[in-house]
Amino acid sequence: MASQIRGDVHVEGSLTATTLGIPAGSVTNAGVAAAAGLSGSKLQHQYEKVYAQESGTAASDEARVVHVVQGATGTIEAFEAGSVVAAIGDDTCAVELLKNGTTVLSAAISLDSTSVAYIAEAGTVGTSAVVDGDVLEVSIDATHGTGTLAKGIFTCVKVREDADA
Repeated sequence: MASQIRGDVHVEGSLTATTLGIPAGSVTNAGVAAAAGLSGSKLQHQYEKVYAQESGTAASDEARVVHVVQGATGTIEAFEAGSVVAAIGDDTCAVELLKNGTTVLSAAISLDSTSVAYIAEAGTVGTSAVVDGDVLEVSIDATHGTGTLAKGIFTCVKVREDADA
């Protein structure tokens, strides 16, 4: 039978053990030394990739790769889009986030006359899982009617990736 110590224990000096069972949740960020030198393979990585068209130019149709997943697995945490100058009238701009050519949003973000300059609109991510090698691409579809297209379309995708397998 294992020995038990009830109550607090303080050890001045080193504590060694053949095995040590640390309860889940007992080691917090504060418990890891700043100079611990943890290997990147043991960490989760967060990327916030920004893509933008030129600020003074009307929105144009475009598809652009913004990120290639390098971690074993990961999650698309958020995607948002906005414009430097909002559209006027019936002009619109649909912005999509694609994974390997297929949308991951429940619906495209529509930048139109109700959008506010410099205020990003959040998309609803319907498919958030990613794996090593997945390619994330922003697709912009500008539709000119009788108004004025938005200018300076910008996007930001937040991705968290686990370390390599």
